[in-house]
Order: sequence, then structure tokens, then C-alpha cells
Amino acid sequence: MSWKGVLVALPCALAIMLASCTSSPSPKFYVLGVESADFQKEGSTKCVVLGVGPVEIPSYLDRQEVVFRIGPNEVQPSDFHRWAEPIQQGIARVVADSISKAMCVARVEYYPWRTYLSVDFQVSMRVRRFEGYPGREVELLMDWSLFGSNGKRPIKQGSMELREPWPSTNPEEMVSAQSRLLDVAGRRLAEEILAFSR
Repeated sequence: MSWKGVLVALPCALAIMLASCTSSPSPKFYVLGVESADFQKEGSTKCVVLGVGPVEIPSYLDRQEVVFRIGPNEVQPSDFHRWAEPIQQGIARVVADSISKAMCVARVEYYPWRTYLSVDFQVSMRVRRFEGYPGREVELLMDWSLFGSNGKRPIKQGSMELREPWPSTNPEEMVSAQSRLLDVAGRRLAEEILAFSR
């Protein structure tokens, strides 16, 4: 190689070496979900077709990075801990799974479903807070609406404020706690549906 070629190649090699030395650790990816046995299913007149969604979340949570709450008015997205799917999809899936374990669900449709498909009950959720305070707790604050088969007006509405201690700073433990809170929310929503389906 000529000296001219060396001079051209050297800066490129140095750039590659510096990039490898300063590269960040690979991010970890998480999904919401709980592995639990079926609950004691309540008796109902029939199995229902369940519609889940839409799920609304605050804009600061609508991102791939896992978000931690640092203070009353401060949050911190993590560069190294990320969701493997849109968080709205994870919330809808876990809530649907939890409802399906607590009552007879023939089929689940996720919003938006095709117009020719009909559902017996629809659950929509507006999440106001869904993150953890490192070393303190994990919160799920949300409003919900339950619709009947016509889907035009809610037949019942309510709010939930659920919390679970999170004494560590391990993000994986936070995600597990978030999943358990959604599990509890799903069971409570199943009770509301059963009250109308008997």
C-alpha cells in the first residue's frame, strides 16, 4: 500500500477503534405479562366476545424507552431499558388475559376491530400514570369505561389507583410489578362485566 493509501486508511481505522471503545451496552427489551393459573371463574349466562381498547396513555409514556419517575414533576426515560412492543398493546393484552381467566371469554378483539365484527362488551382505558419510583413503588392510575354491544354509550365508568412496593432499582422487577397491577385491574374489570352478563 502506498503512503497515500495509508494516510487515507489510518483515520478510518482510528474512527472504528474509538467507536468500539465508546460503544454503549446493548439495551434490554421488556414485555408486560403475567404467568398465573386461571382464577376461579364466576358463573355467567354465556361466554362473551370481549373488545379491548382503545388504550390511551400520557405522551411521555408513548415511547420505546422505559420511563422512571424521579420526582413529582420529573421523569427519566432509560436509554438501556426499552419496551419490545408499543406499551398500549402490552396493557391491552395483559388486561384481556386477566379478564379471560376470571370469566368465560369466547373471543377477544383488540381496538380497532373490523366493523363487521361485533362484541358483547368493550373495555376502554385512559391511563394517567404507569411508571415506577426507583426504591419506592410502582403506580397504575387509570380511568375505564365499559360499553355494551351497541358501543355508543358507557354502561359504567370508574377509576383505579393501584400501587405495589418496589424497594429496588431493578427495571425487570418494576416491569413485573406493572404486570401484576394490570392483572389486578383486569380481575376488577371482569367483576364489572359479570355484573351485566349474568
